Parts: sequence; structure tokens; C-alpha cells
Amino acid sequence: MLLDSWPFSELRIRSSSKTRLRVLCWLVALCCAFLGGPTGFVGEALAAAPDASARLEIIRQQMEKGQALFVTGKYAEAAEIFEAGFREHPYSAFLFNAAVCHEKNGRLELAVDALERYLDVDREAPDRDEVSERIARLRAALAEQAQAEAEADVEAEPAGEAAPRSLAPAESESTMKSLVVIETTPSSAPVQIYRLVDPEAPAFVAGRPNPGWRLVAERVAPVSLTLAVGRYHVVVEKFREFNRSEADIVVSPGHVHHFQANLSQGAFMAFLRVTGNVPGAYVYVDDPEQQRPPWGRVPHGELIPPGKHRIVVEAPGYRKFTRTVELAASDRIEVAVKLVRVDYGVVKVDANVPEAWITIDDRPLGLWKRGEPALEAELPAGVHRLTVSADGHKDLHTTFEVPRGQVLPVRAHLIPQYPRGAAWTQAAVAAALLGTGTFLGIQSNQLHDELRADRDAGHLDPTDPRIDRGRWFSIGANAGFAIGGVFALLSTYNFVKDPYPDSTLQRGKRREFEDRRAPAAPSAAGVIPWRTIATGVDFTQEAW
Repeated sequence: MLLDSWPFSELRIRSSSKTRLRVLCWLVALCCAFLGGPTGFVGEALAAAPDASARLEIIRQQMEKGQALFVTGKYAEAAEIFEAGFREHPYSAFLFNAAVCHEKNGRLELAVDALERYLDVDREAPDRDEVSERIARLRAALAEQAQAEAEADVEAEPAGEAAPRSLAPAESESTMKSLVVIETTPSSAPVQIYRLVDPEAPAFVAGRPNPGWRLVAERVAPVSLTLAVGRYHVVVEKFREFNRSEADIVVSPGHVHHFQANLSQGAFMAFLRVTGNVPGAYVYVDDPEQQRPPWGRVPHGELIPPGKHRIVVEAPGYRKFTRTVELAASDRIEVAVKLVRVDYGVVKVDANVPEAWITIDDRPLGLWKRGEPALEAELPAGVHRLTVSADGHKDLHTTFEVPRGQVLPVRAHLIPQYPRGAAWTQAAVAAALLGTGTFLGIQSNQLHDELRADRDAGHLDPTDPRIDRGRWFSIGANAGFAIGGVFALLSTYNFVKDPYPDSTLQRGKRREFEDRRAPAAPSAAGVIPWRTIATGVDFTQEAW
């Protein structure tokens, strides 16, 4: 669209630039009028598009986002959202609401620019006279502001300081407007929209004078209008072989309203919108067994026949939500769904070793081998015990907490056992030395007893070789005990010593349950409580 290439939000009120702008907008308006008017042309394109509901949902989200910012007083941000919304979806409601935001923010020149574009784009705007008056009032305020600034500059020259003045934006007619799309089946039916201008007026009755109601638009369906907040009555006149259809509608600020009349049934369709705390959740309507494709994904809204409807909302890892709603013709109902996670979760376990035995809560999960998917277990949410063992590595004994409705990947980081070869060698040397010392001590004691007996008998020879042999046996026994004791202490220390850290459990990022409705490669099996073989996601670096 030509208008997108012009930075209107940055224009200032200058005679030359405004002249070029007015010429360009008139050219665009003439082109749009030749094509049937921007409102009607866009409405027809939207109605013909196969994804019209999805597009309207995008427009609705954009409109409501800007409205939310406006309500919280973030006028500049809201104006940016509305301006962006118009660039992406050229509906005049975006321009009007952007003008309101600029005015509330004190940017009156931008408000005038947006309102003028609003009138240029929507040549048949129901509030054309009111908007023109508003533009005139804003221009007068701008002139007063410029004069006040000029006087302040003159007075500031001798005083040496400025006396700035501010002009608060006007508060009247600052209510945000909404986009209203009206369609008929079949299309091209004549549509009349009446607005309630007197709150005390009686209900609208077709074919009567209806004081207190004012005709604001008379178009051919499909119709898209920018309407102010209020109560309206839509009449689809008799068309071909179809009788008249009519309905009361209520327009709220800063929204997108979508209405459709099924002329064969003589009634307007209802509008159902489902929102919730889990974006992307699947919505089924009148399909409790999910035999058909989903009606939509949260948030989603579209027209639906009047009557009772059963809504089912599901998302992986959450409990199923069901509710029955009843809609009358032209009703607009929004169902806010709060999904609650299931009371169980899934844990995926692997290790950093070639193979490991895994046990959870003293129940064996299985033998995991490198290159295979992580072993899975579906467990109640909460704390569970985990034991992982592997040859040549320290056993892992720890606990982990299973999240509700999510998958927890964990990896056992097993540490090799500290080598005990030196301790065993020292123990063997200590045993040999102690054994030798014991043997030599026994021999020394025997020789000592024999020599004492001979001495007591009076026939001990001082040169008896047993004396020297017994002495050496005694020295050897003492040395064996001393050195063997040292090796025994070293062996005990090396058996007790363990400089390596304990095995640990690495917890990965929690993941949502697999969305089995989404296109994916076929899997050999599903998640089986306590044991599964070929499913699940292998551990990768992204999991940590």
C-alpha cells in the first residue's frame, strides 16, 4: 500500500508537506472508491480468504494490545501499536485510535494527521462530521499553542529565561473505537446499521419510525466499519428468496467484532472465542472424541451456529478441560480456560559411561547403553530415589524431583573408583613382614627358652652358636614388626583415602510433553511406565 511508504507519524504541520500529503491521500481515496471503497474492498477480500478467521484473530490481538496500553496510560506505545496495525491491516479503526493516543499524549499535530488519514481512507465513515469538528478543534488548539510559545519566546529575551506553557489534550470524544465486520451467507445482502442515541428509547422494531435510533451506515455485505462504543441494531433486508434478519450488537472499546447472518436460517451466527493460560492448546467443539481436526488453538475465535456446544481444550502435560456453553444468535462469548498440569511427569535417565544399571525407588528401570535413547519412566510428581551403578565407577545414590506435566532429563555423571593397587601391595608387604617377624620371634623365643634351661642346668657353653642365632632372630623379629607396622598403616591409609569426588546427577532443562498431534517422525513405542525403549529425545548439549 502506498501509504505505508510515508512516515506519517513523523510529519509536522507544514503547508508544503501537508499539501503533498492531501494530494496523495486524495489519489488513494479515488483509487479505493473506484474499487468499491476501502472498507468494502477489504471486507470482501477478508471474507474470501480461506484463513479469514486466523487473520481476524491477528487483527483482534493487535487491537486489544493497543487498547491495553491505552488503558494503562502508555499512550505513546499504544499509538505505535495502532499505527503498526494500520500498516499491516489497513482498517481505519487503527488510525482513529492512534489519533486518540496522540491527543492524550499531547502530540496534537500527530493526532490531526491521523484523523485526516482516517477520513481520507474511510470516505464513508459514519462519524465523518464529528471527526471533522474534532480536527478543527485540534487545529485551533495547535494555533493557540503556537501563539503561546511565540509570546513566551518574546518575553524570555529580556528576562533571560523561558516560560513554557503546556496545553492539555481535549478529553471529549476520546473513547477508543472498534472494528466491526458484518458478513452474510450468501453475500451481497443489503445491510443497515442503526445506533441507539437515546438510552430511554424502546427496542428497535424493523419497519417502524424507531425514535432514539439513528441510521449510521447502509452498505452491502460484507461490511467492515469503524464504530464508536455503544449499542447498535443490524438489519439485513429481504434479499432474493431470503427473509429479513436482524440482531442487536454491543460494541466495546478497542476490539474487533465479527458478525455473520445465515440468511437460510434467518438468524445471525454467534461468535465464540477461547483463550487460556496455555497458548497453542488444542480446542475441539462438539467433538469429544477428537475425531476431527481441532477447531483451533488457543487463543482462537470464530463464528459458530447458535445453540449448545461442548468445548474440549487439551494440551500435552495438562488435564483435559471441558465445558458446555449455550449461545444465542449474535452472541459473543469468550471462554477463559485455565489448564492445570497433570499430577505425574516423565524422567529421562542416561549416564556418561558405556553402560549403567539404573534403579528408581528400589525398582530396576533397566540397563542403559551408550548410543541408546535415555531410559524413561513415568512417575508421580514429587521426590524419588535414584541409584546408578557401573563397573569401575562409584555408585550414585541421590534423589530428584519429578515436575508435574513435564519431562525432566537427568544424566548420571559417574566418577571412576580410586585405584587401590598401591594399598594392596602395601598390605601384602606388611603381611609378609609381620609374618616373617612373627616367625623369627617364635624362633628367637624357642632358642631363648632352650638356652635358659641349659644355663639353669649348669652346662651352658658361652660360645654356643644358638646365642648369636637367637639374638639375630630377635633383631629380625623386631625389624619385621616395625617395618610391617609401617606398611600396614600406609595400606590402611590408602584404603581409606579417596581423592576423587563423588558421582553426581546433572539435571537438564525441563521440557514439555511431546505434542503427538504435531507432525513428527513415526516412533516405535510410546512412553511406558518404568521402562521404554526407542522413544524420547536423546541427550544433547541443548538439554543442559
